[in-house]
Amino acid sequence: SMKVNDLFPSKYATGADLHGRPITLTVSHVRAETMNPPGSAPVEKWVIYFDGAKKGIVLSRTLALQIAKAVGTDDISLWAGKPVTLYPETIRVAGQDRIAIRAKSPEGR
Repeated sequence: SMKVNDLFPSKYATGADLHGRPITLTVSHVRAETMNPPGSAPVEKWVIYFDGAKKGIVLSRTLALQIAKAVGTDDISLWAGKPVTLYPETIRVAGQDRIAIRAKSPEGR
């Protein structure tokens, strides 16, 4: 069966890309990227990339704080090379269920 996401693959990873399972990845780099939401002014957001993963993940405040805790520093320049466990979490946004990407240390801290 073809889904809309198959026709228009998203540039960035979403919670659905985790297929309901946690995955431990090593941070490659974080960089600012310009997003062009339809009908809105361009906005700059931070995107985190992981070794071996094609898509980056747009950093929300929640995710950034979780990664900082997981890797033991809030200095983004020190995140590269550190392992992080990403996991999906269902959240309600405006009455809709969405799968958010969350992060914790591989040891479960």
